[in-house]
Amino acid sequence: MKLHRIMISAVAACGLALPATADLLETAKGDGLKVAFFNFQPFSYNADGGELTGTDVDTLKAVLEDMGGSIDTAQATEWGALIPGLKAGRFDVVAAGMFVTPERCAVVSFSEPIFGIPQTLVVPADNPNGIATYDDIAEKGLKVAALSGSAQVGYARDSGIADANIMQIPDNPTAIAAVRAGRADAYALDAPGARALVAGVPEQDFIIVEPFGDIAGKPAMAHGAFAFRPEDQAFVDAFNVALKERIESGAHVATLEAHGMEATEMPKLTTAELCSE
Repeated sequence: MKLHRIMISAVAACGLALPATADLLETAKGDGLKVAFFNFQPFSYNADGGELTGTDVDTLKAVLEDMGGSIDTAQATEWGALIPGLKAGRFDVVAAGMFVTPERCAVVSFSEPIFGIPQTLVVPADNPNGIATYDDIAEKGLKVAALSGSAQVGYARDSGIADANIMQIPDNPTAIAAVRAGRADAYALDAPGARALVAGVPEQDFIIVEPFGDIAGKPAMAHGAFAFRPEDQAFVDAFNVALKERIESGAHVATLEAHGMEATEMPKLTTAELCSE
């Protein structure tokens, strides 16, 4: 399909808001949707040639094509600006591996999930502190880095890690630098993201601990989906029909695997189940 004008530009939460689209399907079939993404492998990232790709971007393009629509622009956006920008009408959809949580369900309308993944921690290759879980970090009074506003910040707090020991950072390079410098003892993120990160570090001086699906005695098998404005629920319903067909066809597994994810990381819960937890 034709991917119209891909604009790669970091945008903050400030700026002029655009009016919300009355009929998002009409927009998708016309100029195409305005997409916000967070540059993070394997969900939405720039490949070596600068091409925008990833599990979320490729799935979104394919589903929109099945609906007769397309993408107009795609903007690399700070994590904390994704939902505010969507709500303000600067974007039509967020494609960023965003986890479905009850708190986010209160402000956006999620599609059905496109993956269900465990969590892990990235530590120095020799793992000097013997870290295996969030509990280890809490019990030993260590520090953990996590993307600002991410689910991992909540996991850390739920595990009893003090806010003073949670370093909220903007991106992967900042986290790696913090752990190397000893300002943080581990970097918390999802298993697919951790695998991609560790494989891409030239020095090969980091490892991931054994992924886990429970944190602080609660399930932590995170499910990611596309976020839309609540007023676009009619479009989301139609989008989910096309998404379900793609997932059931087997094409979606191929998309996940093409970006280093695994067949076992397909979604296991529905958005309704995740929003009501």
